[in-house]
Amino acid sequence: MPGNSTKYKTALIRFVAVAIGLLFLNACTVSRKSVHLMINKESYCNPPVSISWIDHAISHNMDSVFVSNQVLSKKFSVPSIILMHALGILDEVRVVDSLKEDTANNIKILQLSQRINVRVLLANAEIGAIAAELDCEGQRIDQIVKYVESLNAKRTTRLTVASLLIGAATGVSGALVSNSNWNKGIAIGGGVAGAGLGIATLNPKGRKIELVHKRNLLRNVWLQENNHDIPSFLWFMLTEKRISNAGASSLLANLKHRWIRYQFDGNADNAGASVNFSEGGIYQADDLHNRSEMINQLQAEIRSFEQYINIFLKELEW
Repeated sequence: MPGNSTKYKTALIRFVAVAIGLLFLNACTVSRKSVHLMINKESYCNPPVSISWIDHAISHNMDSVFVSNQVLSKKFSVPSIILMHALGILDEVRVVDSLKEDTANNIKILQLSQRINVRVLLANAEIGAIAAELDCEGQRIDQIVKYVESLNAKRTTRLTVASLLIGAATGVSGALVSNSNWNKGIAIGGGVAGAGLGIATLNPKGRKIELVHKRNLLRNVWLQENNHDIPSFLWFMLTEKRISNAGASSLLANLKHRWIRYQFDGNADNAGASVNFSEGGIYQADDLHNRSEMINQLQAEIRSFEQYINIFLKELEW
């Protein structure tokens, strides 16, 4: 009987030692291995073609525009004059405003009014197209974020269970092994394995995913360069300083400043090196969260121009 007991203890010790070794090896493998998920690398939200319906040269010399349209300044607000200049309808509005008192000019007024209305409709179409693209991309990124976070949660659960098993195995072996050297060795091995699993559990990076976005509207904002990705009318409105409430900087510059402050904790260098402003790369969960938030913020800025159009139409009042 004593011989059998010794054999059972020896077998149990070997089993515990092997279990600890395998779990420790698994912990190292899980913590060191970078898993690149290949999901929707190329965005399906990109428009088939990039079209700007309102495509004409827009002068950025707004001082001369306001000087030559002082008559309209009595009726229209600063944003409305900027909007009319961006749409290329200042002349039409000025002529209609001067002719509308004479019913003999009804045909001329109708023709000019039709041109103005078409331009406003096209402006709304361009706003809707870019906003729809951003909405699609934002929802796509949100789906990927949920998937990556789900994988990270499962990984954390597995590591936690493994850590508990190591603790239990180490405790059982301590009670069964009388040899102090063996006992110390198992305790040390179990402790190291448990610590390795704990560190892996606390690892904030987790799973990774690769995304490719050669068309990247966030990069346009960061570089303050258009490259024909955003329609010229919208780009002019985004970059014209006088359209903002303070008038000191453009909506686009203000948006970039908020990104640096809130998405990147005020560190412009880290922001500039972010994968979000590149043509694509490896994304961690935090990068995906930042991308989703910045896309939503840019979409809100684009949508805000619908308010300027509504104000203009109210001031127009044919």
